Amino acid sequence: MNGENFITMAFSDEEYFEVIQKNKEVQFAFETIKNVCNKLHNDTGCPEEDIDDFLQFIAGKWNN
Repeated sequence: MNGENFITMAFSDEEYFEVIQKNKEVQFAFETIKNVCNKLHNDTGCPEEDIDDFLQFIAGKWNN
C-alpha cells in the first residue's frame, strides 16, 4: 500500500499507555524497543537526544 488511503491520527500519551496495557503484542513491542534503546544508550554512551533522533529516523523505515 502506498499510504494514500490512510488517515493520520494523533494519540495522547494516556491513549498509548492504555493500548500498551491492554494488548500483549503492543506491550511486548514497547518493552522490546525500550530495552533496545536503553542497551544502545548504555553500551555506546550516546546521548538520549541522539536515541530520540534515531527513533524518529527509523520510524518511517520499519516496513522497507
